[in-house]
Amino acid sequence: MSIGVLQTVLPVEPLAPVESLESLIQEAKEGLSFDRTISRRFVHRASVTEVFLTDAVVAGPDRFLVGAQLPRNHALYRPEETGQCDFMLLVETVRQAGIFLSHRYHDVPLGHHFIFKALSLRISDPAALRVGCGPLAAVFDVKVVTPAGARNPRRFDARFDMVIEVGGRECARASAGVVVIDGVRYGRLRQRGRLTETVRPAGQEHGTPAYGTGAGASDDRGVLRPVPAAEARNRPAGTREWRLHVDPAHPGYFEHPSDHVPGMLLLEAFRQAARQTAGGAALTSLDAEFAVFGELAEAVTVEAVRAEDGRVRLSATQGARVLATAVARCA
Repeated sequence: MSIGVLQTVLPVEPLAPVESLESLIQEAKEGLSFDRTISRRFVHRASVTEVFLTDAVVAGPDRFLVGAQLPRNHALYRPEETGQCDFMLLVETVRQAGIFLSHRYHDVPLGHHFIFKALSLRISDPAALRVGCGPLAAVFDVKVVTPAGARNPRRFDARFDMVIEVGGRECARASAGVVVIDGVRYGRLRQRGRLTETVRPAGQEHGTPAYGTGAGASDDRGVLRPVPAAEARNRPAGTREWRLHVDPAHPGYFEHPSDHVPGMLLLEAFRQAARQTAGGAALTSLDAEFAVFGELAEAVTVEAVRAEDGRVRLSATQGARVLATAVARCA
């Protein structure tokens, strides 16, 4: 005789619909605040008027949503002739997002030094970036990629991949690679660079600007100057060359004191060189890589060459050293 097991079957209640991850993320995007900016300390700005980030939330493992308000007009960033917001305003906001997320969510102490290795921005929908009757509320959907393994408390390496939306429309994608080190390592790195740099002209010391205030320039944002005739070199056909105007008193490019040529100044030089080479059209993409620090007391040469595919290849050099290179595309 077999013994049976009595099983009581309970009625199964229907499961409530489960919200998808993307619907939760969309809800988080809609909940971002644009009422006030974050603390200027977290984006390394001296003035609150230079802060464009407003809010941030965690959207998953190493995924964050960052809110930003892009002003209609700004002392340094002004609308393009096409009516869309300044390309470099987006670049600066990408830079701020990388710095903020490092401090706020990856425990990077304030006072550490950020060294950007690469930065790129590609606009896919210029119409979404058109400046209207108010500031643009932008959402940066950021994925942070860090090396596997144990963290070094004195060094942080990361790449920030971003999808930028305005009004719910994806309008651009960006990426920023950064290394963050403490003050001791930064001091050693800077000293090592100065020991190996090229010989500077007699009478120029560290920290002395290579050029003056730029009086007479038609645009206070202009950072390119003609190369003095005595220093002009033979260049291949199609190559254009300028001298970078470095003014440590400039309230925008030197918003706070710096012991080297700021990366944003080099990127602005690339933007201006690309536009002049491409006939004045606005940039739609810029992919830049940084190699070494540029010293304030030495002349920097900016070169641009237009390729057959329409892209513009750019470089910034100081003596025999290549400071940065980039590839740009204009509309």
